[in-house]
Amino acid sequence: MQGRPSPNQNRGYTQNQIIENQANDNGRDSRPAPQPVYAYQGAGYRSPSQPKQKQRPDQTIRLGKRRGWKTPLLALLCVAAIGFGGYWLLHNRQVETRNEALAPYADRFLPNVSVDSINLTGMTRAEAEAAVMGNIESRENSWSLALQYQGHTFTTLNYAVMGVHTDREQVRQLLDEAYAIGHTGDEDQRLRALEQASDQETAFYTTESEMTDANVDSVLNQIATYFEKSPRDARLISFEPDNNDPFVIQDDVSGSHLNTTAAKQEILRRAAAGDSGVFELTPEEVPAAITTADIRKQVTLLSEGITKIATTSPEGRNSNIRLSMEKINGTVLKSGQTFSFNSVVGRRTAEAGFVEAIEYLYGKEVPGVGGGVCQASTTVYLAAVTANLQITKRSPHSMKVSYTELGQDATVSGTRIDLEFKNNSGGTIYITAKMEYQPKTTKRYQCVVRIYGPSLGEGVRYQLRSETTDVLFPGDPVLMKDTAGTYVTYEDEMYQYQTGRDGYVIDTYLQRVENGQVTSETLISTDTYKAQPDGYYVGVTRRDDNYY
Repeated sequence: MQGRPSPNQNRGYTQNQIIENQANDNGRDSRPAPQPVYAYQGAGYRSPSQPKQKQRPDQTIRLGKRRGWKTPLLALLCVAAIGFGGYWLLHNRQVETRNEALAPYADRFLPNVSVDSINLTGMTRAEAEAAVMGNIESRENSWSLALQYQGHTFTTLNYAVMGVHTDREQVRQLLDEAYAIGHTGDEDQRLRALEQASDQETAFYTTESEMTDANVDSVLNQIATYFEKSPRDARLISFEPDNNDPFVIQDDVSGSHLNTTAAKQEILRRAAAGDSGVFELTPEEVPAAITTADIRKQVTLLSEGITKIATTSPEGRNSNIRLSMEKINGTVLKSGQTFSFNSVVGRRTAEAGFVEAIEYLYGKEVPGVGGGVCQASTTVYLAAVTANLQITKRSPHSMKVSYTELGQDATVSGTRIDLEFKNNSGGTIYITAKMEYQPKTTKRYQCVVRIYGPSLGEGVRYQLRSETTDVLFPGDPVLMKDTAGTYVTYEDEMYQYQTGRDGYVIDTYLQRVENGQVTSETLISTDTYKAQPDGYYVGVTRRDDNYY
């Protein structure tokens, strides 16, 4: 093995170690077993395979002749360089790893960050705001209620209008706070925030105001003006006695009003239940204080007096009746006022348009200006008494008249005999009086007096009932001397100027009738119609004795 250095040369072993190694190699391969290389083997060093030896205090360890100080230093520098290089590589790798972890979230939200349960992971600030704001608007518009009336929509309510509102500026501040996670501090702080966000959720929630009825009040109050309409009372415009319906009445018109309290309660109920759809507003009717029906009750037809005019009645008499009725027609009596036939019709004179006609005077038919007006007064009486008006003055004829029953007539004469009644109805009385044709004929007339006023009551009317309580028989004939010789001349001549008739005592009752049934009756008059004996005119001239 010449020309080749000993295996133990320049390896940094001591002399003793070399000798020991040579002894151990006897009988084995001349090549020594590979041994680890150590950069430095100073005093006290031993090989890992070398048994531990005790060192004498005076023992000196010598370095090999070829072993220099530069070799350990170089080894140390290499180790340092390798360590620094490894550290640098490791550091760079760590930096790269951190950058790779943080890079996806440089301008985006970290994982597990949410606002109003919306996961913002990986969203940009603008994307997150759009998502959260959209959710809020969707939430505010998740309920809607259209306020309508007959197809017209006034407005549509939603939660925002109801006061359920989220402050948008507050939302942006909350988003800023959520975005700040992982985007503030140094790299380590951001990395720790990322690691923490990956392990647990960070949730933020916006707040919204409570539902209030203040806005609903405002909306409903504005809508209410559309429905607010004051009612118009009915009123009597005029009294037209010649018309079939003598009263011109302005009909009542109902007003309207929106019950905002009830509407608000229903709206709040639907909002709380999330019940969307259409709410049909229903205005309430506001009735007029005075209706047309109320006016009609004050001008109800209370009674009707009708007397028939005989076909034999002369035109002069008919003319006087017609004129009297025209003067009475349209009379209006306020409550408490008294009607006087003589005052209303006036004196029956030629100057007033009346003409001469037969009239009754002291039981006799005699001609007189205004004859026939007693039929007009009788017709007025029949209407007044059955209207339950208070009769204050009334006189029967001296004899039965042809146009009404005994006990149901009323005569007038000049200013001395009058027909009067008082308006005790409590309201205004309206009188129409006409001379018109009888039904279904144009040849016979009748007098018709109608009295209108406050209603007597539902289904209530009054009627007369007369009965004869006594009959008066005529006495001996009455003889009257015809001194003027108008009818007879001689004493033995007689002319009957009147026919005797019986007299009567008549009781008349006013009956109250309700729904067709007589409920009461009151005696209102007892009239005596005197009996009338036969009457004769006799002459006053004595005949010549030579007359045979």
